[in-house]
Amino acid sequence: MPRRLLPILITALLILAPLAGCAAVPASSDLQVVRSMPVGSGSAPPAGPQRGVDPFRLVREFIEATGSPANGHAAARAFLSRGAAANWNDRAGLTVIEDAPGAAPQPSPAGGVRRIRVGGSRLGVFTADGSFRPAAGTFSIPLDVVTEHGEWRITNPPPGVLVEAGALQRNYRQVRVSFVDPNRGTLVPDLRWVPAQPASTLPGRVLDLLFAGPSERLAGAVRSTIPEGTRLRSNVLVGRSGRTVINLSGVDALTDAQRRLVAAQIVSSLDGLVPAPMQLLAAGEPLVAEQAEWRSADIAAYAAPTGPRPDVPGQVVIGGRLRRLDGTPAPGSAGAGQLTVLSAASSNPGGELLAAVVAGPDGRPQLRVGPSDGDLTAVPLDAVTMTRPTWRPSGTEVWTVINGHTVVSVALSGAGPPLTYQINATELTRLGPISELRSSRDGVQAAAVVGGRLVVAAVVTESGLVSLRHPQVLRDGSLPPTASVDWARPELLVVASAGPSPQVSSVSVDGLTVRQLSATNLTGPLTDVVAAPGREVLLADATGLWAYSDTQEVWEPLLGGIGPGSVPLYPG
Repeated sequence: MPRRLLPILITALLILAPLAGCAAVPASSDLQVVRSMPVGSGSAPPAGPQRGVDPFRLVREFIEATGSPANGHAAARAFLSRGAAANWNDRAGLTVIEDAPGAAPQPSPAGGVRRIRVGGSRLGVFTADGSFRPAAGTFSIPLDVVTEHGEWRITNPPPGVLVEAGALQRNYRQVRVSFVDPNRGTLVPDLRWVPAQPASTLPGRVLDLLFAGPSERLAGAVRSTIPEGTRLRSNVLVGRSGRTVINLSGVDALTDAQRRLVAAQIVSSLDGLVPAPMQLLAAGEPLVAEQAEWRSADIAAYAAPTGPRPDVPGQVVIGGRLRRLDGTPAPGSAGAGQLTVLSAASSNPGGELLAAVVAGPDGRPQLRVGPSDGDLTAVPLDAVTMTRPTWRPSGTEVWTVINGHTVVSVALSGAGPPLTYQINATELTRLGPISELRSSRDGVQAAAVVGGRLVVAAVVTESGLVSLRHPQVLRDGSLPPTASVDWARPELLVVASAGPSPQVSSVSVDGLTVRQLSATNLTGPLTDVVAAPGREVLLADATGLWAYSDTQEVWEPLLGGIGPGSVPLYPG
């Protein structure tokens, strides 16, 4: 059963006396209001329609003003007639649209009414828990405009709000609400969007979302250690010494290990939103008996696997052999020329194990696994096509997709032969054939290219069965057909387009934000892209291998003159 969002009103307060090791919450007489904590930039919406504004400008500025949720969308209500402003239901849902929608006059009813139809591209909707759910399509709404006291005003706003993507990103803040991977006990970010103002209530809104549990997008893939019914016993308090006090109720039955996970979830979710350290209390006493104060460094043990170790280099398959990025052969049979390597992946974070797709004796693809510097064992899979392998966080399990529809897991079991089992990918394959699959390095999600579209799904384990669930098509219709994808960070993907016109984009895992990278020096078609935290993006195009410089915003050549067909890889 989904948890109810708790109506928590949180005000940032200043404690006059330092807390200095005191576990109890200070008396209310010792508190006073502190200034709001900044949360980033936000542009002011139009103050209201200017005198004498024409109907078209009125409609355009009304759409712009809906981006500001402050005071019940007061800025947008100023563009409505008195009756419409009083009756408009702005809580009926939030639809995100592309910037600058079109407006066109329509045949108007009698009685001095001007009808203007507004339409454009719909990107998706916001759910009640602040998640963005992609729902690409179009929208078209008629807005009737009449004169009221000599000024044009809108009389029929539709229920809910239409918010341009740019306005939303100026007026809302993306936050990372942290939940727990049930298989590994590590923290996983769940992206949400909350109004950026008033800044003083931002921590409270994030705690609301945390207490309510994971989003539908990650249902079954993560869990919360925070019991249902947990609430704040008092407002969040910020001391003069910079200490933040959070006092909980409803956690009495938790063990010490569970309390530590609760602390990790709270500290991670509020990181950057409140001053550190955080004093976490339960009924006025330390949440964890041995530790009253918490900083981000105190929860490092709960961090999920990220990128490869700094000393582990990237590699590339060229001409059937695995090589280092300087062109020298990689150690082991994959680099020695004994095999015709088509694609490969090394285990994260150290690259000790290698999975390689090679050309078998009959010309069909064959998966081989084993130590990176040694011989690779053939895995008996009946495949006509096989995707580039992708490693799971354990470092001993690798996935590939055979024949476009069957996701296979291969587990290395010490000295014995590799074990194989099938992943339930029914929800994913309903969307089309899978040409690429990349596991996130925390193991909770997978990104895929399905029928040329970018898709993200949750990895759910139930009763020993692993499934890819809740697939979401990201930026359907606004991204060109996709050739390749990889994880730059747990919340960010890098996507390379198919086709003759090269395009590389970074896309948030929920699909709301997209940034197009420079295409300077690239030649289509693009074939493979790889990324990792703290590493340059590597890309194979029709002429060779390229590395992206974020500082110069340009693609720089690697191994010049190698021609098409290279397949780069980072551990993962």
